[in-house]
Amino acid sequence: MNIFQNLQGLDFLEGFFSSAPFLISYAEIHFHLKYLYPKYYRKEPEIITDIPIRVIKNQAETFPLLIIVKDADLFPITIKSIEVHIESTDLKISQIFVKRMDINLKYFSKIINVNIGEIEADQYLKVVAKLNVEIGSKSKIIINDNLPDIPPKPYKIFYAKESLLLPENWYAGEPHYHSIHTADQVEFGADIKSTAELANAMGLSWLFVTDHSYDLDDSVTSCIKNDADLPIWKQMRKDVKECDTKEFRIIPGEEVSIGNSKGENVHMLAINHNKFIEGHGDSAEKWFKNKPQHSLSEIKKLHEEHNLFIAAHPVENIPFLQKLTLRRGNWSNEDYIDSGINFLQVINSAEPYDIKRSIGSWKELLLNGNRYYLIAGNDAHGNFNVMRQIKSPFWKLFSSKKQVFGQFFTAYKHKENQPVAGLKNGEVIVSNGPFLSFQLKIRNKLFPIGSSCKTGKATLIFAKSTSTEFGKISNISVYTGDYSTLKEIKIEDPENNCEIELPKMGYVRMSLETEKSGVVFTNPVWIG
Repeated sequence: MNIFQNLQGLDFLEGFFSSAPFLISYAEIHFHLKYLYPKYYRKEPEIITDIPIRVIKNQAETFPLLIIVKDADLFPITIKSIEVHIESTDLKISQIFVKRMDINLKYFSKIINVNIGEIEADQYLKVVAKLNVEIGSKSKIIINDNLPDIPPKPYKIFYAKESLLLPENWYAGEPHYHSIHTADQVEFGADIKSTAELANAMGLSWLFVTDHSYDLDDSVTSCIKNDADLPIWKQMRKDVKECDTKEFRIIPGEEVSIGNSKGENVHMLAINHNKFIEGHGDSAEKWFKNKPQHSLSEIKKLHEEHNLFIAAHPVENIPFLQKLTLRRGNWSNEDYIDSGINFLQVINSAEPYDIKRSIGSWKELLLNGNRYYLIAGNDAHGNFNVMRQIKSPFWKLFSSKKQVFGQFFTAYKHKENQPVAGLKNGEVIVSNGPFLSFQLKIRNKLFPIGSSCKTGKATLIFAKSTSTEFGKISNISVYTGDYSTLKEIKIEDPENNCEIELPKMGYVRMSLETEKSGVVFTNPVWIG
């Protein structure tokens, strides 16, 4: 019986961590109170492997296997060998990497490039990483990770023949990501250098690093003590600068906990802003001391050409206990207006129900005459193939595919790979893989996504593409929003170059679906 058959009988746990603020991270298993230790506490470091959900053959005939070891300064470890087992539809291969690694660092990471050149592209692969380690004087075999409560299951990766099917001057990336600089009592992310390598292997072109404001102000030696000199914030920006390249852009950011119009804590992404914005109202560092330090009304005066402010997951469902203990709330239209923010990261999860509900909320904002741009991200803390997190504090861990790096991306059209300028340009779509864009042609003038045109009749011109990973296109829809009726008119499967009637005031947007759960949503062309 091979290693895949051994794993098939194990349940794959899914759940929702609704009782605390920490949702989407590699799980920290060593935090404990004075006399109370978590059930998942182990006298060994966190040992985690990870791989991207997709890798592009035309970039390399390998995939990157990321190995992370955390807290080995407390529990030194030796990795004696690594076995990687890969299964395709018609081939099983194994590779053994024997290079002794003695690790005693607080954080250690290494990428091993696993050769899959002999496997035919455009198919899903199953991957299992088997680590032969020694902790203290004891030998141990680890399958994928050593986190308790999470049954091992093969990673699933799509080995794509070609990169994402984006036309020239379109750039796809991740606007909401947490690195190792988001690290506290219960969670941590991956280092920026490794993240860039895995993201590039997936075919992405840019990344915003958006670590929590309440982690970036911590002391280097303690996540529950602050340091006014901001050494972690400065180190994050240094790491970004060292890893940023012309081919793969990395922009520093911050996920700020900030007050809405009701004095509740909401989250905002401050991208390429040169000054740290304090925010620890919902950090749980001091329970019930949860008032926000700043309000969204202060942000309007901070907008500059080089920075960008985004409403982070503004319409998510907030669990009752988070509302009660952390004073967490949602954004309102008043908050968007007060802050001057018109970029909304509405999609924050790959769950179909969450996507449908979030797009519905955005549609209602549009119909009320607001020009808000749709952004999609994943809010991943590492988590390149599977999300590992705490389900019940001090009691249980679990895993899911809900928020994994690169499952959704935001793509913009611009003359260069300049993410802030590209997004502000407005020609922006969100997708999990396929492509869709459109223009309206009125009297021989073209109006792309993000622009404004006059009312009348227009010719709809659109471009679309899909891949083997997502299957054939099953539906294309055009939505014409009318401000006077507060309704959208939906046209399914329109012909390219067809004529459509425009309302006096409103917008036109489009969406696409494929047979294998691929989806695209465009931003609008506004009318009037």
